[in-house]
Amino acid sequence: NMGEKKWMQAAIGLLEQRALRSVDIERDLCMRFRHSPSARSITAALNGDRRFLKLGEAHNSSLYKRKSHKVAIWGLRGATYSEVSPYERV
Repeated sequence: NMGEKKWMQAAIGLLEQRALRSVDIERDLCMRFRHSPSARSITAALNGDRRFLKLGEAHNSSLYKRKSHKVAIWGLRGATYSEVSPYERV
């Protein structure tokens, strides 16, 4: 699927700077691509690709939901990131 490859490269570019939650990747891709993937599709795609690594989980607190749920923070395999937000690459 050619459409997927384009945003995958963009995601790698983003993660070369800092580790991000799927929702952050979604927000950025949304500004660049007309048909951008949802956070859920991003999570699925990154999960299945060895270049990406799930670094941990952060609480994604929402004003609308009483309970915050945990969301994955993504990085590139082999890269080192700061452990505190904004998780910049070190």
